[in-house]
Amino acid sequence: MIQSYYTTNQGKIVQDTEFTHGEWIHLSDPTADEIHQVISQFNFPKDYLDGVLDPDEVSRYENLEMGENKSSSLVMFLYPIKITSNPNDNEYITRPLAVISTANTIITASVDTPIFISNMIENKLNYSIDSTNQEQFLLDIAWHISSDYISYLKEINSKVEILEKNLTTTTKNRQLFSLMALQKSLVYFSTAIGSNHPIFKKLKSIERFNKNKSNLSFLHDVVIENQQAEAMIRQSNKMLEQISAIFSSVISNNLNNIMKVLTSITIVLTIPTIIGALWGMNVSLPLEDTSGAFWIICLISLIICAITVWMLRKKDYF
Repeated sequence: MIQSYYTTNQGKIVQDTEFTHGEWIHLSDPTADEIHQVISQFNFPKDYLDGVLDPDEVSRYENLEMGENKSSSLVMFLYPIKITSNPNDNEYITRPLAVISTANTIITASVDTPIFISNMIENKLNYSIDSTNQEQFLLDIAWHISSDYISYLKEINSKVEILEKNLTTTTKNRQLFSLMALQKSLVYFSTAIGSNHPIFKKLKSIERFNKNKSNLSFLHDVVIENQQAEAMIRQSNKMLEQISAIFSSVISNNLNNIMKVLTSITIVLTIPTIIGALWGMNVSLPLEDTSGAFWIICLISLIICAITVWMLRKKDYF
């Protein structure tokens, strides 16, 4: 789907249904025909848009300097999204977002429209967006992506703390699946943030981004956000590694406890079996002529079993 937008004098984003302004064009889950249409109109390489359809695409940039012989540039970011197929085990992945700058139009494209793009379109941000200022617009997107990573990492940290608390009460498979989903999410985030970082460093070296002090200051904030996200990932990874080790230890300890109890029960149940077998032999035995011998033997077995249970409990086998 192709939609066109422009910024009013009041700083509001408005949809351009007639495609007359062409300040900002957003493609959501574009078809092959839509990609061909935009490429033909703005004359840039096909791989600029093909990359958004590849879930394994990496962050990259092309022609950021936009010299006289280069009419367009590309920045391919990886942004985070939440998969909510199972509300109890939310998984986070990354998807590519293309930001293409042309002479008069900025183009964004993604399979799933990021939440912050939707907020821009619906004017839900607490500041105005200027789609004619392509450098500022690109930095806005970069800042929102870094901010989203931090927000999702905070959610992951909260889930890690819940998993840690649940270790004291349960070690069911659901906790293992949650742990696996969070570890998988951190792998996605670590790869994406690491590949986004060189883009920010490159932007700082380009004149059209650093000649404006406000842009340079904003870009510095974006880099700080990205570094904070990297630090949070390292912290979350360490926490998950510790929880994984604790989880394994708890499961092993629970299994040992079960084996101790089962072994103790086996020992106790063996006592009356042995006594019964001895008195069942076809030889002369004590109490064989005594009335009530059966109940006496049962009482003796019960006493020995009770003593055995007491000794095992004393050694923490029950």
